[in-house]
Amino acid sequence: MNIPRIQIQQGYSIIGLEITKGQQSIEQPRPSLNMKQQRGQLEMERTSPVLEIDSRKAWSALGKARFEEMTDRVSQSSLQISMHNIADIARNGDRMMAFHEGGNAFAEIARDSVFGDRPRVEVTGEPGYDNVDVTYIPGQVHTNYTPGGITFNPETHKPIIDYYPGKVNPYLVHQNFIFMSATGKQLDAVV
Repeated sequence: MNIPRIQIQQGYSIIGLEITKGQQSIEQPRPSLNMKQQRGQLEMERTSPVLEIDSRKAWSALGKARFEEMTDRVSQSSLQISMHNIADIARNGDRMMAFHEGGNAFAEIARDSVFGDRPRVEVTGEPGYDNVDVTYIPGQVHTNYTPGGITFNPETHKPIIDYYPGKVNPYLVHQNFIFMSATGKQLDAVV
């Protein structure tokens, strides 16, 4: 017996998508610093040191003093020698007047004037370890510093952002369908 049959075929639809991705570009220009530097300034002022050496006393002790000092020394020494000689003459006169006391005053005076120490004119100064005077005045350094500085004037730039949106293009690859078919001869027959 030939039973009629109904065949149903179904096909799903297939959709294709063409996708273009979005693009984003970000560009950041570098900032400008605009930096200026003022130099520091250092001013130095110096006074020279002074070294004073006074060796007049040393030269005087060696007998090589200045002319004025030598003349003064000779005149002072001569005055003292003259006073000493006047005192000796007066003392010898007193001794000669006292001949009644005994002794030979004239012979003693003659012997003292021949063999006695005679005063000398001193032309040299007094020797000493500190006859040279040294004076040192150190120099001075005055400094004046003016500090410099750095000035910044930064200039920033905004970022440049470009965005290109993506696209989606749908398309139909395969359309859906339902296909029905009947097989057999007696479709209208009652079974």
